[in-house]
Amino acid sequence: MWTAKLKWKHDCIIGNRCKKFNVTAIGIPMDVYEGNGYYHYLHFQKLSGDQKDINAFIKDIKKDNEVNNLEFEDNSIFFIVKKKINEKIPTTHYDKKIFFLKPVIVDTKGYEHWEIASWKKEFLAAFINGTKKDTIGLQNFKLLSIEQNKLTELYFPQLLPKLTNHQKNAFELAVKEGYYEFPRKIELLQLSKIMNKSLSTYREHLRIAEKKIMPVLGKNIE
Repeated sequence: MWTAKLKWKHDCIIGNRCKKFNVTAIGIPMDVYEGNGYYHYLHFQKLSGDQKDINAFIKDIKKDNEVNNLEFEDNSIFFIVKKKINEKIPTTHYDKKIFFLKPVIVDTKGYEHWEIASWKKEFLAAFINGTKKDTIGLQNFKLLSIEQNKLTELYFPQLLPKLTNHQKNAFELAVKEGYYEFPRKIELLQLSKIMNKSLSTYREHLRIAEKKIMPVLGKNIE
């Protein structure tokens, strides 16, 4: 299997707002359908950041005339974007020979991080070149890697236990800063300072998050 990692930025309904409101979005590319001269793109995004920034993101995207059927709950949003046929949004759904390995991550600078795959290198190369050529408002594009690997991991969405915002933020920070790596890159006291919490408060949020998440992950380990 051939895999590629991409990092890029374009005129994007999500990326522009991630940069504007200092929010990170993790999205599951769902599907696209054609009707009445338009493409309709189904989006699901999980937003991370300060709650006031997330609220501002949601308030702003609700005003967008291209957004329909928006629903949001607990910093998760579902919506449909309507675009003219000649205004395609980049996705693998046009080409069934290409598929996502993981959700798309959009960072606070508006950059999208993609991991895609196909069984032939030329399929990936053609998709990448076509995407670069056809994407409206492309600002920056980086091909981080393209290589042949044995496919051992593929993301499938599943329901995870519900965390409070404090628990979620504590867990995400620990992952991001390398708390679970070996050797460990950071300790709890440093993490608590980053979050501007006392050590005892941060430890409590993280431990409760771990208690909720770990049993679910354990069931999926062979």
